[in-house]
Amino acid sequence: MVVILLSCVFPATASPGNKCLECHPVHYAGQGSCVFCHHGNQRTSRKGLAHSGLIRGRYAGFTNSSSAEVVSGGKLAEKAACRRCHVLAGTGNRLAANLDTLLWSSRPEAIRLALVNPALYMPGFYFLEKDLDRLVTAVLAGGLKAGKALKEPPQVVHFSDAESAKQNVFVKNCGSCHKLLSKQDGGLGVGIVGPNLSGLLSRFYPHTFEGNKIWDKEGLKRWLKNPRAIRKNAVMRPIPLKPEEWDELLKTVAPS
Repeated sequence: MVVILLSCVFPATASPGNKCLECHPVHYAGQGSCVFCHHGNQRTSRKGLAHSGLIRGRYAGFTNSSSAEVVSGGKLAEKAACRRCHVLAGTGNRLAANLDTLLWSSRPEAIRLALVNPALYMPGFYFLEKDLDRLVTAVLAGGLKAGKALKEPPQVVHFSDAESAKQNVFVKNCGSCHKLLSKQDGGLGVGIVGPNLSGLLSRFYPHTFEGNKIWDKEGLKRWLKNPRAIRKNAVMRPIPLKPEEWDELLKTVAPS
């Protein structure tokens, strides 16, 4: 006679009301209940309800901050400079949606889709398939670190007519080659030839100034005066600005 020890499959640590165990074997019981890693609803046997808001196994590593997926995904977020526009794991600029709320408000698949089909002023990153999963996992981990108590303020919507937008210093001098999310004026520029300049004068923007330094006001002024004096192969032309135009540009480029 073969004796099956159910305690090996359904350990004592599992909640008696956990209906997930009717279909799924326990794994990583030390992490807590099924819903800690996978969300969903463990109190019902009805599949449609039980799987509502489900986080599939490919993303469930977000609960372990030292997991390979979270660590590599975090490095990808740094390389892509997601924080130039977004808050992630409690830090970043607030030019676009707070990514820490997505764990509680969006499906991982929706986050993944947003990376594949970026919004209007979001850079096109073209991540590899495996990197997409890692980055989504890191975003979920950031939400777990920040906590559910976060309340996202309403997004600011900017309205402007085409004629007034044309008078913006950034639009006139930079917008044909660059795009920018501005705290003051919303999305500006239409160009894709040059890099996206959102969050340029912040520590979260890629350190691409002279000698891999951070961009600051003085560096930007030098660059606009003569790009080739800083990078000899630069294709950008000098942008001469009047003092009042420089002041306006700084207000536009500033991330906060």
